[in-house]
Amino acid sequence: MIFFVSHAHAARLSGRTDPWVEKFFDDLDAAVRERAGDGGCYDARLDPGTDQKEQLTAAIGAAQVFVPLYSPQYFANSWAAAELASFRSRLRFLGPAEAARHVVPVVWVPLPPWETRREVDDAYAVVAKNVDYLANGMRALSMLSVYRPSYTDLVTAFAERIVTAARDYPLEPSPAEPLTPEPVGQDRPALLVALITAGGPGPWQFPDHDLPVGEYLTQVAQRLGVPAQVVPAHEVLDRSARRPCVLLIDGDADPDGVRAAVRGLPRWVIAQVIAGASAETRELTGILRTAGLPAVTPVHAVSDFERNAPLLVTEARKQYLRHGPVVTAPGTSRPSLRRPVDDKRG
Repeated sequence: MIFFVSHAHAARLSGRTDPWVEKFFDDLDAAVRERAGDGGCYDARLDPGTDQKEQLTAAIGAAQVFVPLYSPQYFANSWAAAELASFRSRLRFLGPAEAARHVVPVVWVPLPPWETRREVDDAYAVVAKNVDYLANGMRALSMLSVYRPSYTDLVTAFAERIVTAARDYPLEPSPAEPLTPEPVGQDRPALLVALITAGGPGPWQFPDHDLPVGEYLTQVAQRLGVPAQVVPAHEVLDRSARRPCVLLIDGDADPDGVRAAVRGLPRWVIAQVIAGASAETRELTGILRTAGLPAVTPVHAVSDFERNAPLLVTEARKQYLRHGPVVTAPGTSRPSLRRPVDDKRG
């Protein structure tokens, strides 16, 4: 494998990645293969049912060139930052000039005019100056037919830059540091993931998934820049008071146990019932409705759960921000839209 494309991951209703990232990757991959006989990889080419961190670390360790798609979201995405740090761990013994050849950045979406970053300025210098690219970024060029000539020329330029780096400065596969996404921004609340299962204490997972259901959802959240952790169901009532939460419910779980578990939960907890193909879920959904939790359509297949997973993360955070407590710094008054009152005049 010659290159790896890294981009900011945004939740979509379909659960798929940005189709324009997919288009750009396919076009770049074809151009590189035409010149070098081998291509690249990015997250959408990985098996969703396996350990994403492990797969990504392996792919980053095999790539000779790292292609980050810079955007305002990229610099605020903990997973994207972890991918870049993991690749750079392989370059630590190279000189600065040689190390720089193995990172070929692309300005995917330009920064707003009031914001500057050296990484973006350097990215524009990677290929010959192009007015359309400078003004709009590569994503807009891939979307609009009016920019097709500029887009094609730039894909060719990036491919040649990648192939030249791989040919003239080969980078042998080597272990990359494991991905360790860290929260970006202090106002980003963690996400709690809890499970109510029908079985014993063992992991709950789909037959064709390597990851337990809860761990899969936490990895999806982390890919979206949201730090997440699995917590025991009996802790949800206390811990969800100040955190968004997704509650995953086995369709075969005991209704009385589910009723007891959801009693008193705050209204921002998102509960997703996961049942077999022909399982009846009306009793469980009725329990959730009575508890005042947001209505979420049950899923009956692993593909449905995979599509829903990014939406569960975003909806949990949205509901928490809408209905959760307002947290202020110590000594700071609670925000209010009331007109200030003069203490002297009343």
